Amino acid sequence: MAIAPAPALAALAPLLIDGVHFAPIRHHSPACALAVQALIREVRPAAVLIEGPDDFNALLPLLLDAATRPPVAILAQATAPTGRDDPDAARSVFYPFCDYSPEWVALHEGRAAGAQLAFIDRPWRPDDDRNDRNDSDDDQDIGNLMSERYLAHSDYLKALAARTGCRDQDELWDHLFELRDGAALRDWRHLFADVHAYCAMARNDYEPVVLEAEGSLPRERHMAAHLRAWRARVDGPIVVVTGGFHTTALQRMLHAPETAPAVRDSGAGKRLGSWLIRYSFDRLDALSGYASGMPSPAYYQRVWESANATADGPLLADVAAGCLTGLARNSRELRLSEQISTAGVQAAVVQAVRLADLRGHAGPGRQDLLDAVRSCFIKGAIDDGTSGMAADIHRYLGGSKIGDIPPSAGSPPLLEDARRTAAHMRINLDDSTARTVRLDLYRKDRHRARSRFLHLMAYLDTGLARWQSGPDFIGGSSLDLLMEEWRVAWSPLVEARLIECSPLGATLQAVAMARLRRDQAALAAQGQGRSASAAVSLLTRACVIGLHQQLPSLLQLVADLLDEDSNAASVITCSHRLLLLWRGREPLGLQEHPQLRALLLQAWNTALYLVPQLAQAKPEDEAAAIGHLRTLRTLHGALRQLADDRAAGAPAAGAPAAGAAAAESPAAGVPVADGPAAGDPATGAPVAGITVAGIPAASAPAPRHTSIWQRQLQALATAIDGAPGVRSAAAATLFIDGAWTDTELAAMLQACFGPGALPGDAVRGLAGLMAVAPELLLTQAGLRAQVSAIVAGWDERTFIDFLPDLRQAFTLLKPQETAHLAEALAGTQQLTLAETHYTATEADLLAGVALQARLAASVARDGLDAWLTTGATS
Repeated sequence: MAIAPAPALAALAPLLIDGVHFAPIRHHSPACALAVQALIREVRPAAVLIEGPDDFNALLPLLLDAATRPPVAILAQATAPTGRDDPDAARSVFYPFCDYSPEWVALHEGRAAGAQLAFIDRPWRPDDDRNDRNDSDDDQDIGNLMSERYLAHSDYLKALAARTGCRDQDELWDHLFELRDGAALRDWRHLFADVHAYCAMARNDYEPVVLEAEGSLPRERHMAAHLRAWRARVDGPIVVVTGGFHTTALQRMLHAPETAPAVRDSGAGKRLGSWLIRYSFDRLDALSGYASGMPSPAYYQRVWESANATADGPLLADVAAGCLTGLARNSRELRLSEQISTAGVQAAVVQAVRLADLRGHAGPGRQDLLDAVRSCFIKGAIDDGTSGMAADIHRYLGGSKIGDIPPSAGSPPLLEDARRTAAHMRINLDDSTARTVRLDLYRKDRHRARSRFLHLMAYLDTGLARWQSGPDFIGGSSLDLLMEEWRVAWSPLVEARLIECSPLGATLQAVAMARLRRDQAALAAQGQGRSASAAVSLLTRACVIGLHQQLPSLLQLVADLLDEDSNAASVITCSHRLLLLWRGREPLGLQEHPQLRALLLQAWNTALYLVPQLAQAKPEDEAAAIGHLRTLRTLHGALRQLADDRAAGAPAAGAPAAGAAAAESPAAGVPVADGPAAGDPATGAPVAGITVAGIPAASAPAPRHTSIWQRQLQALATAIDGAPGVRSAAAATLFIDGAWTDTELAAMLQACFGPGALPGDAVRGLAGLMAVAPELLLTQAGLRAQVSAIVAGWDERTFIDFLPDLRQAFTLLKPQETAHLAEALAGTQQLTLAETHYTATEADLLAGVALQARLAASVARDGLDAWLTTGATS
């Protein structure tokens, strides 16, 4: 199975030069790992030199520690290079190891042989152009120092794969190298010679100028300098383990070093440090987009264990049988897995063995196994629901194993704090498989604590948890849901991102507070530093992520800004968010903060004072102003209910004890429009229960009166120069709340829709009315007549211009309500429903029948007439 020599390979240098044994490898290849193992055991070198940043040499004692169990990785981080959009962002790279990584085997076999060990590559810098970037759009600042993109993008290897009938470079590699018999795998001379030729041909696809620009040649010059220094320093053989792509360059530079071009100042970022961390199979899997060597690490782990269990090499048929049996054993966790039977497993094993024999393999390889699975397990078409099984099988062969590191590895305090907290929250730190977590926020304290931890980790962008559903207290949606759902998985990426955050603090709480202050500073920079709505957003965030020790200061910040904020939209938004906090005070842990109630009342009083601003809304802002009006009506009803509950002696959870009345009163000095700050809305006299501007308590007099809230609405509704939509919305609110009679509403609407009304103002007025009370068009005949009359008076051009706005206004009606309105309007115009809905002529009907016949003939011509029959009978 050796690669046939080609003319371009005749000039390849030998792999043994002046006592230096070059071992060209593919990263994470079991075949290369076995060859490295055999080479070192036979040669007994004085030094083993490995491709890897030479500043990682300080971590060699940790890599060789008995407590270190792969998969693990060295994580290096640095601040972003000069010129990046976010100068505070950190760039990170991984240098991963697993049991069958040739580099890992070289370290341990070299130590056993008594050799000196060293990494010899150039130290990583965040401005390196080396091909280590992650393919994932979500992780543009995460790289991998063991990328195999050179091989994956080689035109020569693509052509070789096509010539040999392989589907991709991974299958080609297995076909040529991994699937040799045991003796051939340990014949390191022949295997490395073939890898050398394989990689040399791939290198021919790249021009030197490209390799210089993306960093390969500078790295190779650095490694060659190390080689020359080690050759002069030690007596005895030296083994050099590097990616096969670099071998030809290192051979050429060993005795004839190339002149390095001038190095430009690239504005490199500052190195933050390097750590040995746990890694996982799912991050190692090349199929997940991280370009880190071989795919399906759990499968190759089985191959490696089998190869080291016997002297005959891996028993590939046993590995295939074990994988298929394990797949069936774990079938409960896989979609459509009930189809995997013992007979199916046996058939798949036979199929894999026969495919391997047909393809000239020493035993079933990964692709033979996958082909057998497709043949024996997936029975139907890919769109019949079985397509998910293929993804599950790939995940099973990829695995989710996480390694371990010794306590002496010295993780940053933040990472240790996160691990302790995650373990306390019953998150599995040894499995990177994403799992669904459902939390009962209203009935279980422990679930609330877990929710805050997950929200905190999501806020820090650690990648631990992804929110799926549940009440969204920050966005103010789905608050009627009781359960919260997350997808949670602890992975090396989580640890890497926590290390990135470690300069901000030693605990999760400290880092979160630093981020919160950063967000507050960002709001100030955007001119929102004195915005009450922005401040209450920070308050809500603090509640959700569990920063309850900061709530008193944040509550006071909101109170202070309510005294200063003169923007009606900001204050009304603040009021709405405070109401959401009040309604969610139990899951958010706000029961112990009675000042929230006082803050809610303060926000109401301040909003009342600023209501007249809504009348001045510009056309483009009118919809938002109407929304603010609706928000105030909701808040009015909620505070009314709150006052009634307090007067009835039934405080909600978290209500303050007697004696806290002063805290419930509106803040001193809050201006209130046209009336007292508290007390009876008509007289201003104190009454029992909670009293606040515009809201009568339960014991308030029953006779009809005008509260401050209603007077503000009246001012909006009758403002001659006010925004038409706001005016009609205010009028509709007064009417449905019982503060206006039919006569009062009709008088106001006459100004909007009566004679002389401008079309644009009429449409805006209709939109405001429909936004608040669309049912009025169904119940008020006079209003229907007014709207119908003004529309009937428009010319065709005016009607077409305003038709989109009319359609948008009427979308607030339900379909049945739309039908009732159409019927009522048809009656006012002496039309019948038939005349309204059916305007097609006999000629139109005949044309439709002819078109249907042509369509049926076309379907029959294409052999699809059975579809029409099925559709007709189903």
